[in-house]
Amino acid sequence: MGRIRVKFPDSKVVLIFLFVVVAAGLILNITSERTFGVFWFYAPLSGRTIVIDPGHGGIDGGAYHSDGTLEKHINLSVALKLKSALERNGAKVVLTRTKDEALDHRNNKSKSRHRRDLIARADIINEVNPHVYISLHVNAEKNSPATRGPMVFYYQSSQESRRLAELIQARLEEVYQSAGQKVRKRNPNPNSTLFLLCNTRPPGVIVELGFITNESDRRLLKNPDFQSKLADAIAMALREYF
Repeated sequence: MGRIRVKFPDSKVVLIFLFVVVAAGLILNITSERTFGVFWFYAPLSGRTIVIDPGHGGIDGGAYHSDGTLEKHINLSVALKLKSALERNGAKVVLTRTKDEALDHRNNKSKSRHRRDLIARADIINEVNPHVYISLHVNAEKNSPATRGPMVFYYQSSQESRRLAELIQARLEEVYQSAGQKVRKRNPNPNSTLFLLCNTRPPGVIVELGFITNESDRRLLKNPDFQSKLADAIAMALREYF
């Protein structure tokens, strides 16, 4: 019987194999230890809580136009798009309403239905205690149908709210300009009388997305694609804010 010869792998092949195994192990280890860092890179708003308040709803249609356009529907549509945009960026998002309803039924703190609704929104914001809140609205100026474009309001003594308002105002104006619409550049509006701004603790702003009484604004505000662009612009401003 002849001898059986066992052929061993070439030493270079063995070394290459060992190198690949070690390298793969290191990569897996690094990946597992830095998962949070990678997630943060792709989710710049991770760890941030944001409340979105779609104004009006239910019995309260908000501003309106004779063609049947109601502010409450635009507010909610943009709010839901903004929620998706912010969640894609890692934020935790709470909406004061997710359907066509008023919020006055949530408390008995006033005889006025409208005031109870505002109180309910302020209560939600204060209970959630978010990093910031955004209240969405649509403006109206019946005596000046040429008036158009976005406007942002903030509580006059809050510097953080002012900084957020400036970022959102600039981004929204860019959206109108990219749609081929000329809008007057505005500074955000300091305010000390609007109920929501005066009765909430976290920084926040009221965003008037445009004018329902302006034909061009109204056409854009009813357009789902334009609504998405408004939502993305606010999300970008929030990324810049944080």
